[in-house]
Amino acid sequence: METEEKKRTAPLEEMMDKARELTGLLKETEIYQRYSRDLARLKSRPEICRELNTFRRRHLELQLQDETEDQDEKEQALQVEYKNILMEAEVMDFLTSEQAVCRMMRQVYDVLAQEMEIDVSYMDEEE
Repeated sequence: METEEKKRTAPLEEMMDKARELTGLLKETEIYQRYSRDLARLKSRPEICRELNTFRRRHLELQLQDETEDQDEKEQALQVEYKNILMEAEVMDFLTSEQAVCRMMRQVYDVLAQEMEIDVSYMDEEE
């Protein structure tokens, strides 16, 4: 006879197994395979990889700041500062493939969110 604890955790364990199975399927896609190849190519050039990561960190910091009137100018200045790195073939390929992986993951998340029927109507309401 199963204990009450096992009954409660069995469905969760099964869902985690299914999530791992889905992850395996996603990793087999051409989109993810391209991302893995582009990431490996980028990492084979440590200086460029380091510079790109610095750019990405600084860009994220800008995005997370409260929006200011010179936000666009700051972002443009950052793009100009890192223009040489951003024009590298390995960087462009990686950013393109990363964007494709993120888009694929968002589509999966969207399906989960739609099928779960979580009430997020409060986000549409204005004060």
